Amino acid sequence: MHKIPNVPLGKVQQRHVVRIFLPWLYSADGASLVSQEDLALIYDHCLRPTLAEVLPEFADRVPTSYAAAYMQSRTRTGGLAFNTLDVPWNRLEEVAAILLTKLQEQKPAFRDAYFVHELRGTKGGTIHDGEKDWERQMAFQDMFEHVDVDNLNPREWLVDVALTIGVEEHVVTWRESCHQDLLRHLMPLACPQKVATLTRNKKKFHFDRTLQIKELAGFRATTANFADGDGMTYVQAYCTEKNVTYQLNPGVFRRRQPKELLDKKTEQKIVEDLDVMSQVFYECAGEGDVEGRDGCARLEIRIPLDKAQDSLVTLSGELVERSVVAIDRRVWW
Repeated sequence: MHKIPNVPLGKVQQRHVVRIFLPWLYSADGASLVSQEDLALIYDHCLRPTLAEVLPEFADRVPTSYAAAYMQSRTRTGGLAFNTLDVPWNRLEEVAAILLTKLQEQKPAFRDAYFVHELRGTKGGTIHDGEKDWERQMAFQDMFEHVDVDNLNPREWLVDVALTIGVEEHVVTWRESCHQDLLRHLMPLACPQKVATLTRNKKKFHFDRTLQIKELAGFRATTANFADGDGMTYVQAYCTEKNVTYQLNPGVFRRRQPKELLDKKTEQKIVEDLDVMSQVFYECAGEGDVEGRDGCARLEIRIPLDKAQDSLVTLSGELVERSVVAIDRRVWW
């Protein structure tokens, strides 16, 4: 879906982005950007007239043209800083309907446009005990607080559900030998032979090795076309210890190139970064005056919305014992 040209149209609070997708602009070469010319057409002849029709009281707040809005958003460093316009909830439906109509009429390439709601950064925001019905219901309601679920087709919406296994003062990770057992548990209707075949398909199944140890490995599996997957499209099993080295921007834990060792300056920088990494791992182990950092085994599945409250509720104790190993964090780090 991310290869289909689209434009971010609005936000709900901080983590919910509403995008409008333009499928007829899609090209096989993978270019997903909407041109400046098309952006100007969308704003000048579709979005601004829609706002003028539905929200005439905002006439003094809407830029006169795309060019004016772009100029107003430019910063001194050449970046963009956008202003916002709050649309009352009771007029959103009218704005959406009129905007789609105007796009349809404006240009053939704008036909069949549709909205996509992107909720990001919500991991951990709805932590709950999966074995308690009321906690699952409350978590579901919190997640979709700003979405009118009754007006959705739940089979067209996908949601990630996760289960985390942890032991205090330990790092818990997955055994490679458990992968097929986990998949059979998640897809009970699937034939064991088909599950085994899936784990050998390098295009749909990927190992995530831990510490270069053969027996310790998570995995990622694409199950979208799996006939007996009961709507589940993706599975991921991993260890949260990777959060220690994850960085939004390239930093000390970035991937290094061999050529960096051939230059004295970059070689010295690598040595300095190694010292920083060592200190991070030292603290994670609980050495010094810090408490230390645990790691958990996490299992995530992507399923249709209507199955979210009843999926991955728990794992049996016997399956957990076979699937994970807990290592003292001092030994691990």
